[in-house]
Amino acid sequence: MNSLIYQKVGVAGYTRGVGDPPVHFSEREAIFSLGINQSQHLVEEGKLVSPLLSMYLELSENTRRYTQMYFNLHELYFDFTHLVCRTALDERSSRDDLSHPVHADNCAIQKDGTCHKTSSSYTHRAYSGLLYLNDNFEGGEFFFTDNHKHEQSSVKPKCGRLVAFNAGDYHGVKAVRSGRRCALAVWFTLDPHHSEQSRADARDMLDKLHNHNLVHDEL
Repeated sequence: MNSLIYQKVGVAGYTRGVGDPPVHFSEREAIFSLGINQSQHLVEEGKLVSPLLSMYLELSENTRRYTQMYFNLHELYFDFTHLVCRTALDERSSRDDLSHPVHADNCAIQKDGTCHKTSSSYTHRAYSGLLYLNDNFEGGEFFFTDNHKHEQSSVKPKCGRLVAFNAGDYHGVKAVRSGRRCALAVWFTLDPHHSEQSRADARDMLDKLHNHNLVHDEL
């Protein structure tokens, strides 16, 4: 199931490569990304079959459920769901850059190591999850750091492995040295007012499509 999304959904989204406007990614990697809202539009346009969108929703729901269970939370809500693939453009083993620089998901890291809650730092996010969708690549390890960005631990990529953590933890992604690394990144909140609306919209669309197909079959 994971590899199917990796092959069919991960390549359907936005592609970024060398020469695009700079963002917080390595210029030595191409970025393929796909959100739920984009996935719904692809289904509506006939460019993606609906079972793959259902699978996308199911896998991300599993990350929410396991994260909620692990941290013993009463209720956890989706804030944003994002499938992203990073493909190595420069396969030299000597790369010392990062696929994603050290950061936190709900605050802005300062030079002195503190992390400020700013208006643009998604302060409502409480927990994060990363589900590996493949492991046939080199590099791309997820790692945690202390507040001076010194590595404390890293996670070896493995298809189906989930990394869940507090959104304020400092973390990053090491360079993808060869191949393509695909993962499902999910950010969670404890505040239902920030719940991801696109999930409900996608499920409504899938329900309508299912009901339409049932009527069509009866005719």
